Amino acid sequence: MTIQSGKLFYFMLLAAIITFGGCSNKQGNFNAISSFSRNYVNAVIEIPAGTNQRIKYIEMDGVFLVDRSGDDEGIIDFLPAPGNYGFVPGTFMDPVLGGDGEPVKIMVIAENMPTGTVLEVIPLLVMYFNEYSGFGQNLVIPVIIATPASSRLQVINAFDYEDLFEDYPEMVDILITWVASFRGQGSDELRAMGDGEVAINEIEKWEIRRH
Repeated sequence: MTIQSGKLFYFMLLAAIITFGGCSNKQGNFNAISSFSRNYVNAVIEIPAGTNQRIKYIEMDGVFLVDRSGDDEGIIDFLPAPGNYGFVPGTFMDPVLGGDGEPVKIMVIAENMPTGTVLEVIPLLVMYFNEYSGFGQNLVIPVIIATPASSRLQVINAFDYEDLFEDYPEMVDILITWVASFRGQGSDELRAMGDGEVAINEIEKWEIRRH
C-alpha cells in the first residue's frame, strides 16, 4: 500500500466511524432536515431496533444522548424497541396547539439502524395515544409506523394501511402494546388510528414553516 493510498484508506475509515458509530458521534442540526424528500417522508432514528436505551435527540446541543431525566435511568422498562424509533425532522408539535413540544414520533420497521440514521420512508399507519402527564394534562400524541422507501431495507411486504392489517395484524398488536408501554407498562392508551394519508396530514400539520 502506498502512502497516498494509505492516507485515503485512513480518511475513508474515519468517515465510516463517524457515520456509523455510536450515539456520541452523531452531531448536527437534524431538525433542520426537511420533513419530506421527493415522494417520501424523512425519518431520523434515535433508538435502534432491539435497543432498551432511551436515546433522545437534544436539539439545543445537536447530539443524541441517553435521556436520564425520568425515574428509569434512561432504560426502557419493557421489551426492546421492535422497530427503529425516532422522529420526523422539521416538525414541532406546538404545546399552544395541543402538542407535547417535540417532533412527530415515528417507528420504522426494518433491521437495526444506528442512531442518527436519516432515511426516506413510506408511512403505513398513524396511531394516536392518550399521553398522561404528571400535571393532570392529557395529550393525544401521534406515532407513525413506516417502512423504508428503499426495497433493500424493507423487511415486510406492506406498502399501505390495508396491507399491514391484512398480512400483519399480530405485528400491529405488538406495536400498539410496545408504544403504549414505552414510558412504563400501560402508561399510555390507544385512542384512534389512521392510514398513511392521515399520517402525512399529521406531519404537514406540525411541519415547521420555513420562509
